[in-house]
Amino acid sequence: MRFERQKQRILDAATFSLNQKGVWGMTLQEVAGALDLGTSSVTYYFKRREHLAAAVFEDSLLRLAEIVRRAGEEPTQRKRVARYVELYFDQFARALRGESRPFAILSEIRAMEEATRSTLVAQYQTVFRAVRAFFGPSETPERKRLLTARAHILNEALFWSEIWLRRFAIGDLPNVRERLLAVLDGGLVTSGTPWRAAPIHAGPVPEEDERQAYLRVATRLINDFGYKGTSVERIAGELKRAKTSLYRHIEGKDELVAACSRESFHRLAALRRLAETDRTSAWDRIATILSSVLALQFSGDYPLLRSSALQAMPAPVRHDAVERSERTALGLMGLLVEAMQDGSMRVVDPFIASHFIMSSLDASYDLKGWRTGQPLTVSIDTYMNVLATGIFDPE
Repeated sequence: MRFERQKQRILDAATFSLNQKGVWGMTLQEVAGALDLGTSSVTYYFKRREHLAAAVFEDSLLRLAEIVRRAGEEPTQRKRVARYVELYFDQFARALRGESRPFAILSEIRAMEEATRSTLVAQYQTVFRAVRAFFGPSETPERKRLLTARAHILNEALFWSEIWLRRFAIGDLPNVRERLLAVLDGGLVTSGTPWRAAPIHAGPVPEEDERQAYLRVATRLINDFGYKGTSVERIAGELKRAKTSLYRHIEGKDELVAACSRESFHRLAALRRLAETDRTSAWDRIATILSSVLALQFSGDYPLLRSSALQAMPAPVRHDAVERSERTALGLMGLLVEAMQDGSMRVVDPFIASHFIMSSLDASYDLKGWRTGQPLTVSIDTYMNVLATGIFDPE
């Protein structure tokens, strides 16, 4: 039917725009222009930009739910996960070939208005619970927390994969998929390697100055609401200061977000330097870095800035942030190779393993409800257990 075909064309163009510019960077005019239509032709289907963005997310969530449903029909944990990854990679390949629209970047849901965001989050939670069920029943609160961490890490590894999968030819994706499954299945460390490490701290000085206070609050709000959902007024309001006080330290919002990105990069680099000074083996250094980052993300007051929160940033600022993220991944790869050489880490693809770690750390901030009601050390140990030993129970 012509009506449905035109609607699907609009969703195609809107998904591409949203993934490039975020919810608030996408405009009805741009979507109409991409299809050689007048804006009224788009508003006939979607009255407002928010309606169109919601439709994009609902479409992706429905398609993701169908993939999860099909994977859930497999008889065992490992087969369900393997099928899930296979179907997700197939969808990615079809989108690259132009046979299907890509999935929307679901982290952008946080930029939606409250009522719509709540509805979309509820839809995602339904999908998430189905993924968690891949791993069996949650008989106890402790078991439920563990399976929640497994499902979260699995989902985020897949969502993040769309960043790095573009470096591979479509024909290589089946092999890449198997290499990712190898990381998910057995985790990072060899059997018998201690994987716990005490966090170290390299945060701001206790008596923060006004500029540091703005960076701390802005980082948390951007993680919660994305670039567009975080205003200078909101940041100043949390600090109970006049908006004009920010401009004594930072030129404007774009420079503030860029400063948050740089500060997070430098704080992570400082943690790595401390780990390399105080720890001896390669895995000990890795585990110390991971547990230290998780302590920051789970504590929540001054986390590291999430890469996935930067989607709607102006292109130059986002480019610099992405470059810093890639440098972090490359540095991590070097540590992983050292750990493989000394035998403390399993021999897996270090490129994929580094991105697996990056996605897990980046998304750990989202587990607010999960980490509430349990000691910080328990949250860190549970999450680290999944990274270190894999997403399945030992056989």
